[in-house]
This record gives sequence, C-alpha cells and structure tokens, in this order.
Amino acid sequence: MFRYPHSNNLGLTAKKQYRFARHELQSTSVEKIEREVREQLASLLADGGFDPAKDIVGITVNRWAHGYAYDRCPHALFERLYDDEERYPHMQARKPFGRISVANADSAANAMLESAVEQAYRAVNELAVPHT
Repeated sequence: MFRYPHSNNLGLTAKKQYRFARHELQSTSVEKIEREVREQLASLLADGGFDPAKDIVGITVNRWAHGYAYDRCPHALFERLYDDEERYPHMQARKPFGRISVANADSAANAMLESAVEQAYRAVNELAVPHT
C-alpha cells in the first residue's frame, strides 16, 4: 500500500506542491496513518471476512520524504528545459569533491529507486578514477 500527499487546483508551482506534500507526510501522526490503513483494508476486504482488529498483527510506516525530490522531467508543462544542465542544482551538487561523490535520489532530481541506484553507480565509478 502507498499514499502520496498532493494538492491540486491551489495554483501552486510544482516545487511548492512538493514542499507541501513533504510537510504533510512528515507532520501526519503514525497513529493517523495506521488508522487510515486499517480503514482502507477493511473497506477493501471486509466482504471476504477480513477483520483489521484480528487480522493485522503490525503495520510498518515508511515516510520517504525524498519521494518528493524535485523531478524536472515530468514537469515540462511547468518549466522550460535548458540545454545547459549546469544550471540545475542537482547537477552542480553531484560534482565530485576530492574523494567525495554524492549519490542519492536527489542527485538525479528523480525520486525513483532506479535513479538512486544509477546515481550510486555513477558515484562509485567517479571514485574509481584517480583524482589529482
């Protein structure tokens, strides 16, 4: 199960929507999240005899605020894409600094797992090249 907080039709830019969603994600109590999971499962599975009080042993809640890493690709409707990628903060931030190379979803400006893995591959390969 997953849920992503979002705000539609408020006139917010994509960046402001992401910020709003991160705030909602981090400020919602675990108790509220668990209650909503139980309610959702009950509404989906009650006809089959599911009872959340009896059938749920535990719930794990993962809050992945990095799931709202600002992604420039899907927002072509909101912003122009530029040929000069050096203007983007994620491109600047992932430049190696001595023996330090940054790798995470943010360094790809994409919240997907495969992007984080690709960035890890890039960063490890950058470290394999001798630095002067």
